Order: sequence, then structure tokens, then C-alpha cells
Amino acid sequence: MRKLRWGTLLLLLAAVVVGRAEAGDAPAPASHVPEGFPADPLLYVCVQDEARVAVVDMESRRIVDVVDLVELGFSDRSMPHDIAVEPDGSHWYVSLIGQDRVLRFDRDNRLVGELEMETPGMLDFHPTEDLLVISRSMSAVSPPSRVGVARASAMELEEVDVLFSRPHGIVMGPHGRFAYTASLGANQIASVELGTHRVEVVDVEGPPHAFVQFAVSPNGEFLVASGELSGELVVFELSAPDRPAFVTSLRVGQIAFDPYFTPDGREIWVPIKGENRLAIVSVEDWEVVDEVNGDALLQPHAIRFSDDGSHAFVTTNNRSPHAMHHPAEEGGDPGALVIVETETRRVVEVIELGRNVTGLGHRSLR
Repeated sequence: MRKLRWGTLLLLLAAVVVGRAEAGDAPAPASHVPEGFPADPLLYVCVQDEARVAVVDMESRRIVDVVDLVELGFSDRSMPHDIAVEPDGSHWYVSLIGQDRVLRFDRDNRLVGELEMETPGMLDFHPTEDLLVISRSMSAVSPPSRVGVARASAMELEEVDVLFSRPHGIVMGPHGRFAYTASLGANQIASVELGTHRVEVVDVEGPPHAFVQFAVSPNGEFLVASGELSGELVVFELSAPDRPAFVTSLRVGQIAFDPYFTPDGREIWVPIKGENRLAIVSVEDWEVVDEVNGDALLQPHAIRFSDDGSHAFVTTNNRSPHAMHHPAEEGGDPGALVIVETETRRVVEVIELGRNVTGLGHRSLR
């Protein structure tokens, strides 16, 4: 397993740029993609307590750019938390939970727009339309009971009342007709019809869940939600997409965080932040069938997969106690991007990025 430190990677990146300049080529932005040229599969990774976003090439597993929000005029406590990427990779978005902003960047990582929203949290982008949906941060004790629906190109925001407290988890549904959000304060989820802003609230039985985040299966059949308090994964089916129907729930572990389906839809991987591991759930029988352990998995937070499903990319907070929405002190232990080989369930590489690595977004080649 290779372990790469932030400083080493920045030196390598600088050396590449200098080498190009010495060869007589003008240094272009590291993530620039010429018109008509296939985009690299990229991850945009929030280094929350250092007000940075690292851009990582998923094939080479190298940092190709770093967006420093302080250099752009934002606070060192702006706390970038979650990322959404447009399907064609032309723009990406980051929520600043410490500065009440959502920012829009272009393919070359240039800031091209922003909107103001009280305590924005999680983000997702429509599969075909110019729409970004935005929830509220976990750090907000009593935020408005509304989610944001933004016309992304203009960064124009509308807010939709979802009728319950602390809407945090959010995801686009199949084909983008509906978005789904969930409450941290009540056992409720809601569908939001994006064309009309009509809201349907669904009560969910069981212990207090404090729903953290959703995932939708690749075939659009299932919606799953993770419970921070219950440690459960709750499964819904979407044959009536305006009212997700409860299927089952299963215990996955203490402080279950952002789940994600494998590209083939056969498994769901769930970061278990309170136990420093990943739980792997089979969709066929809705049972935990395996787990991933390793010294590097210190408070795993979010997951994305390579397009071929061969590797998982996992962010880690590496904080004690669990308080990911409050800035860490200077000199704290670094969080990381941890790369797992999915077939062997083995950690194969660790890239240390800085204090409290949280949300990430994926630009795919598919």
C-alpha cells in the first residue's frame, strides 16, 4: 500500500508545471480539457477544515489541481463540505457550510458563479436539466425546513418547503423528475417533484434514524438511506416515485454515513464512521455480506467508484470525537482519500489531503 502526503504531491505537481514551462510549453490549468477531447475521470474532494478542494485524477491517482478558497477571497473557515458535478463535466459545485454559499466552477476550476443560502449542505445535479438541488448542513440546529432548487447556469435559487425539520440528505431520483430529501430530526423523507415543487412526505417506522444521505440504484428501482443514530440502512422501492415504499431495514454499524451503489448495482458500500470500516450490503438479499477494514479508514465519510468498479475512493475525517461540522484546530491529524481494491477488499493507497476530508463528486467517462 502506498501512502502519499499532501506536501509531496504538491511538489510533484509543481515539478510537472515547471518541466512543461522549461520545455517551452505555456503551463495550462492542470485539469484543462480541450474542446471535443474526452474528459479524464476526476474526483473533486473537499478538505473541509483547510478551505480547499483537491482535484484527483482517478486513473493516475494523482492530485492534478488544488482550489484554495482563501486565495479566492473566502474565509479560512468557509468549510467546503459537498460536491456535485454536471454530467458532462463542464462545471462543478461546492457547498460552503461555514459561509452560507454554494460556488460554481468551470472545467478549468475557475470560479464562475455563486449563490447565497443559509447553511447549505448536500448537493446533487439533474441528469439532463440545468438544475442543482441543495439541502441543509448538519451543523445547523434549526435551519429553515426548505431545500434549494437552483437554476445552475445563472445560480438563481428557489426554496421549497418540505415540511419537516433539518432536511439534510438529498439525491436526484431516476430520470430527474423527483428529488428526495430526508430529516435529521424526524423519521421522515420527502419527494419533491421538480417541475411543480409538489412535496409528498413519507413517515418511516423504526428507531430514531437521523437520516444522513441517500443513494439511488443504477437501475432506478431502489432508494436507500443511512441512519446516523440508528446505524441502519433503510431501503425503499420507487415503483411509485412520488411515495417511496419501505422494503426493509438492516443494521450496518454505528454512525452510518454516505452510502453508494457499485456501478453494477449489486452492492451498496456504507461508511461506518463510528467503527472505522466499510459495510458491504448485497442488494439481492439486503444483508451485510462483507466489510473493509484498515488502519487508514479513520472515520470514513463518503465513497465513489471507478467507472469499471475495480476501485473505491473513500474520504476519511480522522477526527475524534465525531464533530465533522466544526473546524479542527491547527495541526490536527490529516484526513485522506483512501483507495480500496473492490475485488480483494484491500486498501491499496492512501493520499493524505489535510484536516477533515468530507464530501466528494465524480466526473465520469460513462
